[in-house]
Amino acid sequence: MAVAGLILSIIGVVSALIGSFVFPILSILGLPIAITGLVLSVVAGKKQKSGLATAGLVIGIIATIFTAIDFFTCGICVLCVSSAVDNISRLL
Repeated sequence: MAVAGLILSIIGVVSALIGSFVFPILSILGLPIAITGLVLSVVAGKKQKSGLATAGLVIGIIATIFTAIDFFTCGICVLCVSSAVDNISRLL
């Protein structure tokens, strides 16, 4: 379980970094992945203390923070663009 938490946490960090620059959809998909990695690392750390569980926990926290920032920033951009399009359509 510690290995799965570590792998999902790493995928969460990578999706946050790639999502913020290249594919914004990865930010949306990365948040549940990062949270799942964090939960698996916490559960593995409670069962047995290992370096993999600790590494997964630390990377999972970082991944969750990064993907949450990307997720909410992407949502704010969508709201701004939709309101701008709405205002332009009212002018026409």
